[in-house]
Amino acid sequence: MKKTLLLFSALALFACANDPTEEASGGVSSSNQAVIVGSSEHAVVGRINLKVTPEIADAIEAVAKTRGPQTRTGVDDIDLIFNEIGVEHLERIFPYSERYEERHRQYGLHQWYTVSFDTEAQLAEVAQRLSLCPEVSVVEYNYRTRALKEGPAVPFNKAELAPEAAQTRVSMMPMNDPKLEHQWHYDNTGPTTTFPKKSKGADVNVFDAWNLCTGDGAATDIIVAVIDEPVQYTHPDLEANMWTNPNTSENAPHGYNFWNQSGELDWKSSSYSPQYGYEYSDHGSHVAGTIAAVNNNGIGVCGIAGGSGNGGSVKIMSCQTMGHSNTNINYNAPQQAFTWAADHGAVIAQNSWGYSDSMTGGELSEGAWNAGYGSLRSAITYFISTAGTDNPNSPISGGLVIFAAGNSGDVNGDVKTWPAAYAPVIAVSSMSWDFCPAYYTNYGTWSDITAPGGDAYDAPSGGRYYADAQVLSTILQDASMNFQDGRTGDGTGYMQGTSMACPHVSGVAALGLVYASKIGKKFTAEEYTALLLSSTNDINPYLTGVKSHPAGNITLSDYQYKMGRGYVDAYKLLLAIKGTPVLQVAPGVETSVDLVRYFGGPSGRLTVSGLEISSTDRQKLGMTSLPTVANGIMKLTCQNVGSGMCTITATMGGMTVKREFAILSREMADNGGWL
Repeated sequence: MKKTLLLFSALALFACANDPTEEASGGVSSSNQAVIVGSSEHAVVGRINLKVTPEIADAIEAVAKTRGPQTRTGVDDIDLIFNEIGVEHLERIFPYSERYEERHRQYGLHQWYTVSFDTEAQLAEVAQRLSLCPEVSVVEYNYRTRALKEGPAVPFNKAELAPEAAQTRVSMMPMNDPKLEHQWHYDNTGPTTTFPKKSKGADVNVFDAWNLCTGDGAATDIIVAVIDEPVQYTHPDLEANMWTNPNTSENAPHGYNFWNQSGELDWKSSSYSPQYGYEYSDHGSHVAGTIAAVNNNGIGVCGIAGGSGNGGSVKIMSCQTMGHSNTNINYNAPQQAFTWAADHGAVIAQNSWGYSDSMTGGELSEGAWNAGYGSLRSAITYFISTAGTDNPNSPISGGLVIFAAGNSGDVNGDVKTWPAAYAPVIAVSSMSWDFCPAYYTNYGTWSDITAPGGDAYDAPSGGRYYADAQVLSTILQDASMNFQDGRTGDGTGYMQGTSMACPHVSGVAALGLVYASKIGKKFTAEEYTALLLSSTNDINPYLTGVKSHPAGNITLSDYQYKMGRGYVDAYKLLLAIKGTPVLQVAPGVETSVDLVRYFGGPSGRLTVSGLEISSTDRQKLGMTSLPTVANGIMKLTCQNVGSGMCTITATMGGMTVKREFAILSREMADNGGWL
C-alpha cells in the first residue's frame, strides 16, 4: 500500500549525524558514517539491507519476541526514518537456526537485516540517512541476479548438428549413455570436415580420469549445492544423484526455493521475450547434469562425477535463487543459500550467476569486497570456513565456492566482475573446442581457471551457428509442462556461457573429492583449492591471431595469461590427489626428464633398470618407440595428445625403488605446463 511521503528535508531534524553532501558508494564512508555498499543506479527500489551493531541486533530480536511481525527496530532514530519511508517489513537476512545459531552469531550473520519500504521513497536518500545512524555499520543495496548463459537451451532434437554428429562412435565410449558421444567437452577427438578448428584434447580429460574414479565409492556423499535456477529432481538422468534431506520436517526434500521463499522448487514457470522466444528454467538442471548426471544408465548424457551406474557418491542439492516467477522475490536468496547449504552438508557451492553487465566494476566495488563489507561476502566467507566441518568422514574441511566469470568480455574487455573476482572464490573463464577463449568470456588476471563453455559460432565462417559446438547436458523433461520450443521429451539440450564452463570445474572438484575419500586422503579447503588450480594445462600457446564472431573480432593476445592457470584437467587432479607424478610433454617434441627429481640423489648417478609402459598406452600417446634412459635422463616423444601410465625401476646407492608415473601429452608453457 502506498503512503504519502514527507519531504526528506524533514529528516534533517533527526539526530543521527551530520548531513553528507553526496552518496558514498562502493564501500566508501566518512568517519561518522556507515559504509554504503553499491549505488542506487541499478538497485531494486523499496529494498535495502542493514548491518547493525550486535547490541542493536539483540534489541531487535527482543522486540520481535514481544510484538510479532516486525516493522520497527525499537531504536528511536532508525524508527523515525522507518516511519518516514513507510517500512512494511523488517527481518533477518539469515533466518534463525536453532542448531546453528551460535555459529551464525560467530560470523555476525545475525546482525544483517533487510528492510522493505515504499517504492516511491528515494533509494539513495534512504541509504544516506540510515548510514548516519550510529547503530548501523553497513547499508547495502539489493540487486537482481541473472544466469550467465548466452541464450536459451536448444533441445537436442531441435539442434542443428554438424554432419559428423550423425556418425557414431558408441563402441569407443566408456559409458552406455547414448548422448555421451556428443559431449566433446569431456573427450574432444579433434578436427572434422565441418569443424577443422576442433582440437583434440580441448576438453576436461574426464575419460582418463574415469579409469581411476567415476564418482562411486566415497565414504560419505559429496554434496554440491547448485545455487541457480531449480534443478528438476524428477529428471530421469538426475534423480538418482539428487541429495535427499534427512530432515523431512523442513519441506525441502532435495533443496530449497529461496527465490520466493516457498520451499518447494519451482521449475514450471517460464517467460517469453521477442529475442529468444519461450525460456524455461533449464539452467539449473543443465548445470547439474554437467556435474553429476547419472552415468551408465543407458539414457541421456553423462556427468563428470555421475558414477558408474544407478547413481554415485556426488549428490546435487538444488538451492533455487532465480526463476521466471516475479512474485514475492527474495533478493537475498544467494546469501541465504550459501549458509543453508553449508549447514546442510554441502562442500562445493556451484555458482553460474552474476549481475547486470552494466554493473561491472561499479556498484559491486573491489574496495567493498576486500574490506569485508556486504552480506553476500559474509555468506561466502561462512561457506568457505564452515562447510564440511560437521562431518568427520568428509575428505575436505571447509568449502569451495566456484563462480562463472561472466559473459561480457567481448564488450567490456579485461574488467573485474563480482562476485567472481572476489579472491577466495574460484573464477572460471570459458573456452571453445579449439582451446581459444569463447567469444563472450570474461577474462583478466583475476580469473583462476578455464573450462569448456561452448561457442556456437566457432566455425570456419565465424558467423554460422552450430548448436553442437555448445555444451550438451540435461534440460527440463516434465510431461506436465506445455513446452513451446519443440522439445520432444528427450531431456537433453545445448547451452553456452561461462555458466556452462563453471560446472565443469565443480564436477572435476567433486570427482576429486570422491577419489580422495576412497583412498583415505583429507584436505583443507585451501590445500584442495591449490591442487585443483594446479591441475591444469596451458592455454597460452593458442592465444595468437584474431577470432571472429557475429558481432566482430577479438584479438587473442589480449587474453594472454588472463585465462587463469590454464584449462582444468580431471585426470591431473586425481593423480595429484593420489600423489602420482605427472611427466608432461609437448606432442611431437622430444622431451628430456631428469628422473633424479623423483628418485633423489645426485644428478647423473641414477641407474634405471626397468621401464614398463603398456602397448595400449603407447598407442594412445603415439609412441613409435620406448623412451630411452641414460645417466638418469629419460627422453621420450609422444606424437599424440593423450595420457598413459609407466612404471620405472631405479637404483640409487644400493637401494632399488619402483615408482609409477603418468605421462601426459598436452601443449605446455616453458615451465612444463604448470602455470
